Amino acid sequence: MARKRKDASVNNLDRAAGAMVGIGALNWGLVGLTNMDPVRAIFGKKVARGVYALVGASAAYVFARGAKLASRTK
Repeated sequence: MARKRKDASVNNLDRAAGAMVGIGALNWGLVGLTNMDPVRAIFGKKVARGVYALVGASAAYVFARGAKLASRTK
């Protein structure tokens, strides 16, 4: 019986991590352009630090996962 390769395609964790990276990019774009931090305005200072940590962890995951997916397509 052939086993399906789970790591050869995009999964829900990949999508969630990509969404977090996108939200982080939009947030920092607004910080740079308008000096307004929507994440901090919505969640407050302490929770915003946690959100930033999740965005950073998501970026690391996306980077590692993207490299893995790219190496499999060659």
